[in-house]
Amino acid sequence: MIRLNQEQINFIKENFENWEELLNSTDRRPILKALHLFIDREGFDEFYNLNDLGREAQRVYDSIYCNN
Repeated sequence: MIRLNQEQINFIKENFENWEELLNSTDRRPILKALHLFIDREGFDEFYNLNDLGREAQRVYDSIYCNN
């Protein structure tokens, strides 16, 4: 099982339809891939700068990457 804190769990539940599958994964790669695609799709403004949602998603991505 992947180590996640409550903030990460809440972010995944709020932003992914397949959150149960992601949270039950024993490998971090599916979560990281989903977050990467989410950031590409939702995380940038019109000038290709990270928006608030993108920064939050990037924090979640980075902490999952570093802690697992």
